[in-house]
Amino acid sequence: MKFRRIFYLNLARKFIAYFATLFVELVLSISLFKFLNKNKAWTIDLILSQIFKANVITFFYVPIYLLLVSSQIHMDNCLIILKYTYVEDWWKEKIKILLKDTLIYLLSIYTIPLIVTVMLSSKYLKALSYKEFIFILEFLFIVLLLLVVYGTVYLIVLAIIKRAITAYIVGILVPFIDFVFIYIFKTVNFSGITLGMLINFLMSYSLSLKKHLFLFGIYLSYFLLLFTFLNIIMTNTLKKIDIYRGDKKSEN
Repeated sequence: MKFRRIFYLNLARKFIAYFATLFVELVLSISLFKFLNKNKAWTIDLILSQIFKANVITFFYVPIYLLLVSSQIHMDNCLIILKYTYVEDWWKEKIKILLKDTLIYLLSIYTIPLIVTVMLSSKYLKALSYKEFIFILEFLFIVLLLLVVYGTVYLIVLAIIKRAITAYIVGILVPFIDFVFIYIFKTVNFSGITLGMLINFLMSYSLSLKKHLFLFGIYLSYFLLLFTFLNIIMTNTLKKIDIYRGDKKSEN
């Protein structure tokens, strides 16, 4: 009975996450088309920058996405953990679920609405060039990695301290750090650690294709290394704590 209740609760969280994201994108699309009607001249990077504004990512997209990630909280149940011979296998399974859910979420909630927006904006845009098409794919891939990093941080905090609300707040604070330094304090020499990197990538749209691909390689390497680093930390932490209780293992 308890697992059935958890199942329906997780299903409700996923529904709310998908519905809320679509609602935010609908509002942004309406404001976007109003702006298009006035300006008549837009490019792909400007459309992306309107859909993925820093404040929207910080205060809407990330909190909603973490609500989706929280739907796998049932994996922290002791009965589920005991199914795995090694606790590291349990963590790998959580990461697999995270990657699968994030990919489905990105394709259905970000990619499809973006394609529709670009198609509806076709009268304001020239035919998509090869460079613009590549830029959209690169940007969406960075968004995917960015979400995975936020989700991984949430899962790490949740697994260690066993407090969902605290893990949720920590996950939200990660992009908020960049938002504060870049947009409130306006720190010139700080490009950010997560959110700021995405915004800076948008600003590189005017570069040549070769320079752009090189920059994408740097960003890709950075986020993959960050994701790997977080998982190494968690794997080592799992060896030092009692995952069932969340405290340190006895030395005896």
